[in-house]
Amino acid sequence: MQLQLPKLSRQIFIWFCLIFSVPCLAQNLMVKGKVVDDSTSASLQGVTITNKKQTVTTDQSGQFSIQISNGDNLQLSTVGYQLKTIKVTGEDFLNIKLLPSAIQLNEVVVTALGIKKDVKKLGYAVQEVKGEDLVKARDQNPITGLAGKIAGLSVGPSAELLRKPTVLLRGNEITLYVVDGIPITSDTWNLSPDDIETYTVLKGPSAAALYGSRAQYGAILITTKKGSKKKGFTVELNSTNSIDKGFLAFPRVQDEYGPGENTLYRFGDGKGGGLNDNDYDVWGPRFEGQLIAQYDSPVDPVTGERQGTPWVARGKNNLKRFLRPGFQTTNNIALNATGDNYNLRFSLSHSLQNSIIPNTKLNITNFNIYGS
Repeated sequence: MQLQLPKLSRQIFIWFCLIFSVPCLAQNLMVKGKVVDDSTSASLQGVTITNKKQTVTTDQSGQFSIQISNGDNLQLSTVGYQLKTIKVTGEDFLNIKLLPSAIQLNEVVVTALGIKKDVKKLGYAVQEVKGEDLVKARDQNPITGLAGKIAGLSVGPSAELLRKPTVLLRGNEITLYVVDGIPITSDTWNLSPDDIETYTVLKGPSAAALYGSRAQYGAILITTKKGSKKKGFTVELNSTNSIDKGFLAFPRVQDEYGPGENTLYRFGDGKGGGLNDNDYDVWGPRFEGQLIAQYDSPVDPVTGERQGTPWVARGKNNLKRFLRPGFQTTNNIALNATGDNYNLRFSLSHSLQNSIIPNTKLNITNFNIYGS
């Protein structure tokens, strides 16, 4: 019995090592494989493969290698393909096929005549801007709000009040605006930014070929809001207010010389009938109190000529005292009613802008109603 105990102990030790070494060997198993498209058999790069221990991705040829245990589950995922889980049962090399996903992330834009198309299927340049991006700190004109939003598009406001802005796309002027599929002739002041869902800029003649010669350099398509996407009754309010103090750097002015030229001036009729009275380059006589006929000088009833009055400066900082703080307020209210068989939207916008110059203001009211 004393000789058999050591032999029995050795056998128990060997069996113990065999039992606990099998899982250790299984944990160090390295498996390779390749991932391809199920329909085209094309190799798929960047597929993420995960298990409990490790996460790897496929290379340019779709191949990978991962450390697993026998019986592990591998999960494969990538954009545009369905999620797939496989169980490893001892294979050294795995050939895996992924099915394309039925759900695609496609961007859709409205092109000519209200036709909706996928951006990736278009053969020309199109860029879209959401209307909600231009109403937070908005401009009075909806088109001038596009400045800096579209590549290659520059917008310059007109120096004349209520004239259409100058819109240049790649150096050429855009004159065609299309609202809900209908080409319009407009100075764009009668459009309220609060009523616009999206702006779509078609770049080049091929983009806007359906609109003819007016669109030879492109077109700007405007899609208006058609009501709320949620059922029921909703109310939308938007208010923007701003104050304009005028100049960032106030110009330097002088109060030593009056109107005229070469230190000479005498008022006649303001049209050249006097002496340099049609020249206001403010390099006339120096203000020294001398008597000079001016526009408000009394008229001699006998001779009919203006009498000389003291030539003095009419106050200081006249420009600063003449200007006033500008104020701009824009308010919109929109009522939406949406049901199974109807969609209604009523919108009222009002804009008031007081200029820094007295007696100059802009007052616009826009009314819009849609029903289907």
